[in-house]
Amino acid sequence: MLRGGCVCACVCALAMSARASQAQAAGSASASGRVVDAADGHPLASVELRLVGRDTVVVRSDSDGKWIVRRISPGSYTVQARLLGYAARSLHMDVGASATDELVVSLDAAPLALDQMVVTAARREQRLKDAVTTTELVTRQDIERSGAPDIAAVLLEQTGIELQGGHPAGTGVMLQGIGSERVLVLIDGQPVSGRISGVFDISRIPVTMIERVEVLRGPQSTLYGTEAMGGVVNIITREAPRGEGALYGLGVRGTVGTQSRADGSANLSFSNGAFGSSLDLSRRQIELTPGMSETAGAFTARSDLAAKVGWSRDSGLALEASVLGLDERQRWLIAPLYNFGDNKQWSGKLSARTYLGESTKHRLSATVSGSYFDHVQRASTETRPIAGDPGDRQIQRVEQLDLVYNGALGHGVALDAGTQIRRDAAETERVLGGLRSITLFEPYAQVEFAPAPGLSVVPGVRVTNSSTWGTHVTPHLAARQRLGEHLVLRGSFGTGFRAPDFKELYMRFVNSSAGYAVNGSPDLKPESSRNFMAGAEWQGNRVYGRVQAYRNDFTDFIEAVPVGPPTGQPVYEYGNVDDGMTSGLDLETGVALRGYRLEASVSAMSTQDKATGKELLGRPPASGHLTLGLPALLGVRFGITGTFTGRTPMARDEESGEINSWRNQFRRFDFRMARRVNLLSGGPEFVVGIDNIFDERPAQWAGFNGRQVYTSLSWNLLQSR
Repeated sequence: MLRGGCVCACVCALAMSARASQAQAAGSASASGRVVDAADGHPLASVELRLVGRDTVVVRSDSDGKWIVRRISPGSYTVQARLLGYAARSLHMDVGASATDELVVSLDAAPLALDQMVVTAARREQRLKDAVTTTELVTRQDIERSGAPDIAAVLLEQTGIELQGGHPAGTGVMLQGIGSERVLVLIDGQPVSGRISGVFDISRIPVTMIERVEVLRGPQSTLYGTEAMGGVVNIITREAPRGEGALYGLGVRGTVGTQSRADGSANLSFSNGAFGSSLDLSRRQIELTPGMSETAGAFTARSDLAAKVGWSRDSGLALEASVLGLDERQRWLIAPLYNFGDNKQWSGKLSARTYLGESTKHRLSATVSGSYFDHVQRASTETRPIAGDPGDRQIQRVEQLDLVYNGALGHGVALDAGTQIRRDAAETERVLGGLRSITLFEPYAQVEFAPAPGLSVVPGVRVTNSSTWGTHVTPHLAARQRLGEHLVLRGSFGTGFRAPDFKELYMRFVNSSAGYAVNGSPDLKPESSRNFMAGAEWQGNRVYGRVQAYRNDFTDFIEAVPVGPPTGQPVYEYGNVDDGMTSGLDLETGVALRGYRLEASVSAMSTQDKATGKELLGRPPASGHLTLGLPALLGVRFGITGTFTGRTPMARDEESGEINSWRNQFRRFDFRMARRVNLLSGGPEFVVGIDNIFDERPAQWAGFNGRQVYTSLSWNLLQSR
């Protein structure tokens, strides 16, 4: 019996050994490859590759775009490659027991990055395709492809976005025909001071420190309060890249061009586990002034700093601190005087968020932010200010506390609620008393629920209480309906408001040389608007299309009206006097295939001043853009962008109301070619570009619109340890 048992045990051991050898042989094959950008062949890191066949294996590409699976069963496999911002792709691969050829996977940049995370539409992270409110997203790749020195030039290429000149200088943003003084500009979700005559000069913000820009068109006052009547532009600054272990990053960029353009920037980053930090520095100068077309005597120089430090852990607790600094010098000539604008700006925030309890369904965030802006305007007959001239000085401060709750309440119901406490202050001789402040207390809430499959409905409301002008209620209702995998319908009804600012409430200004006076009115009430939007979006893997219709009706817009006697020095006073309407249709489409990228859009708009029945000034009835990106030829990538702005009314006869001044239509074409050197670590990129190739220059344009030529070099290094 013992001898028989030993024989049986030996037979079993031999059988198990044979099976183990077979299994080892079956899994002894390997597979490898590279992932590259289809446009120019540069390597793509962090691409998820899923091999599906006899085995299922998931691996990620490294910083050189390479990937390898060392032990896999031989056979036929489908390789699925996915990376945020790129169209997914599937390829066939035969894996043998012997050496297998390296598989090269080329990915096209997605025409619409629906899996990109956005935060502006609901004040919480969600995928772009899940946002109930239509969100226009400008990614880091879009910014780099444009070659633009500031965010104003980037937004010029987006659908339904127009730029306006400020007073006396600057570049503002107009959305759906609603002017820039009624469009809220945020940096990392927080308001910033720095409006001059109601316009925030968005060209101050350098592109080097921006990760992405999220644009919401139409009133967003329910979530963001005053100034969001026309929409919101949320500029998200860059963060340190995260990965396993410690990561060190260094990026540099230099650009030179016509109009004596000279830009330089550097980015430093470090991350290790839960900790991440980044620092951006830049210097920009050019012989132009933002928002002004004349070049004689023009000059702008800016120095910028942005720093961000963050810490987070798996429990959901996260802390972040950031600061943004700007020093700007501007000069422009209005004969016979040179005018100077000196601006200093500091903004910072400290935020914390945590989950309530052990569940991730309830999150509480608290943010304290502050912004300081110091503007000095002077004039001289020389190219330098007069020594000792204090000029006309204006100081603005914004301080805000945000408390936000985001909760998943079950059964598909989500609640976003919070409270803002905001204090605005202005110090200037033009304001009665020299120093004024306004405090706002603003609770708000919105609920997202799904009454039917594929349907999401979001009602919301904000109640704003002001220490100066009282209380204002702002409701909003939006809905999204999914029809299958690719088609989404969206619609909304919203209200917006803009509170009167300091100059409109308290100004006491006399211009003796020009012979007029302007007075504020402390009895002003907020401007208000109603908005209807409806649209559809179809998204495939490589093609998308979007259509959106809108209508804005606004009442009680604040304007300066004459109040003095018909003879003598003109006297103006601000009042709630203007009512009007804007409506329009936006069409967009895009396709990406084998390194080719095509995007096109067209916008049509009609406007009306309800007092006169005439069209509003400064609103183009038609505009459009076309972008074509070509695959690399001998390593060189080419891109062409065309923008069109229709003939625009600019002034009217005060007695008859008829238009007596027009800005001619403007067709602009920009050209860019880039060459990436993949032989060097980090793949430095050389760029040569020409803006406005045909040098078209319509009069009354908001800013310089002549031909500009530039060349730049950028180099980004990322080192792990």
